Amino acid sequence: MTARDKYKIEETPQSVSLQPHYHLLKSLYWFVAAIAGLAGAVYIFYQQLGEGGRVLGYSIIAYLFLHGLYDFIFRVNVRYVFDKTRNAVFKINTPFPEKQLMTLDELVIFVSSEQCGWHYAMGARKKQFIKNYAISEDFGSGKKSERLLGAYEAEVLDPILRLSAVSSVDGMHTPAG
Repeated sequence: MTARDKYKIEETPQSVSLQPHYHLLKSLYWFVAAIAGLAGAVYIFYQQLGEGGRVLGYSIIAYLFLHGLYDFIFRVNVRYVFDKTRNAVFKINTPFPEKQLMTLDELVIFVSSEQCGWHYAMGARKKQFIKNYAISEDFGSGKKSERLLGAYEAEVLDPILRLSAVSSVDGMHTPAG
């Protein structure tokens, strides 16, 4: 799977759009499998579980369902559109209206690190550390991560930088002049 497929990149001469958490869709299949397996186990062992076991099983099923639904609606389904014609960055999430996050002139792409990994994030200049949006998966320090990073930078980040006229990726960005 290429980085373009992993992030569901759609590129035109005037815009670039991506779904930064589209790769989480695979984990949702595991949520569905776990829910089905647990529901089957509760059904098969209904009498042996007793009331406490059934309540625990139903609670775990409800938690997995709600967590999977939340991930699908608020993470996997989110698309960021970098639109040069409207000079803006938009967040599109199907059940909600399109929201303008910032102008392309304000766009800052930087490296954000958390716990044991780091990822690329974007935000509005001078507010990027207060409110920012992850635009890549987490990268680590291994060889596989380096390979994924190279593919991400070449296939995803470069088109965004070309479109927004941002000069480099080094923590802080300034418009190319």
